Amino acid sequence: MKRKIVILLFLSAITFGAVFQIQTQLEYGFEQIVDSIKFGLVVPFMGTNFRASGGFVRDNAVVPPYSDFLKNHYWYWDEGYFEYRSQCLQIDVGVKQNRVGPASFYNLFLSENGFSYPTVRVSWKDETQKIAVETLWAGLRPFATNDRPIKGLIYRRLAMLPFDGLEVGYEESVLFLNRYFDPYYYFVPIPIPAIQEFWHLSAPWGVSSDQLDDNSMVGAYAVLRGKEWRAYAEILVDDINMNRFISPESYQNPDKIAFLVGFSGRSDPVKFTVEVAGATAFTFERTHTDRPYEYVFFEGSNYPIEKNMIGYKYGENNIACTIDFEYSFSNWSFNLNWESVIFGTRTPSRPWHGRPKPNSTKWLIGQIESVSTLKAGATYRLSNLFSIFKDVFLSGVVGLRNSQAFFGFSFSLSVEL
Repeated sequence: MKRKIVILLFLSAITFGAVFQIQTQLEYGFEQIVDSIKFGLVVPFMGTNFRASGGFVRDNAVVPPYSDFLKNHYWYWDEGYFEYRSQCLQIDVGVKQNRVGPASFYNLFLSENGFSYPTVRVSWKDETQKIAVETLWAGLRPFATNDRPIKGLIYRRLAMLPFDGLEVGYEESVLFLNRYFDPYYYFVPIPIPAIQEFWHLSAPWGVSSDQLDDNSMVGAYAVLRGKEWRAYAEILVDDINMNRFISPESYQNPDKIAFLVGFSGRSDPVKFTVEVAGATAFTFERTHTDRPYEYVFFEGSNYPIEKNMIGYKYGENNIACTIDFEYSFSNWSFNLNWESVIFGTRTPSRPWHGRPKPNSTKWLIGQIESVSTLKAGATYRLSNLFSIFKDVFLSGVVGLRNSQAFFGFSFSLSVEL
């Protein structure tokens, strides 16, 4: 079967044409180098596109075998999936990264932080473009390793566009352990928290929370659009304190919430974007030491949080702001970007930062640190280089990260086969 698929892809590439891509990046901070090279292929195939990519990267977070020989580079895959697009329906099936929500920089539920995983993603809009539905299954770990169980994730979205220029949506996700796929979360059209609680009823099908304790989250977003601009906001609720309403004199559990507000506008040749996002303390954390359902790819590891989070890249207990300015003319594009992040203690694998469960909501607690980055870049598009080449870009960037200078270069091209 695999051989037949490979042969069909090869014949499709010859018959309908394919695009081969190369992307290289390098950043040097006068202490260490981060670089990568990625190869990609896009092949039209029976009304779909097949996309595949992978390469070598040195990120100084992973030390591969034969590190001296490989200069700390390791092989990685980025994607390998089929996509189908029509006016009302979009389908992705394969291995890829995903991002959801209205944000340009800070996606709360799912974000492209650098790790790809098996995906079945289906998005549908009705013919009037007034209702949108999306479901996404993510296979985060297909097999158990030591104390790390099999786990998967379901994300769902229901959006309405009541009139031109306004979109409002409901979002939800659930991370589950000891099974790779859960058909109830994927197919049953009621809110995920209700499905989760169904299993905890005192009924013949009931399961104790010690045996089945999934991590579900809900949220909502709104987008207001004009001809050349859009304003948007989003909220994610990991846990919320209902005692303030039903028992104000009792214990008040911490609200665990992430949020986003942003604005993006264009007036050629200028584009401007500003986003502010953050999360209260304990958001995305596990709440029991023996239940590793924190909202990360690799629980109990020293992998950097910014690469390890499934959704919002900075995790819990922080606030972040990005201001981005672009100016384009002819074949040139210039970019100026400033980002500042203030964060406290972040311990996805340690409930309540290793202390007793607190009373009331906490934010920016523990050891406070900050990171500010200012960078300026320029990109030049080479046109009419050769007839087979298209989308050839040369880029350079210089910047400061907490007063530490860095610079970088990137190059990309596409070749029509």
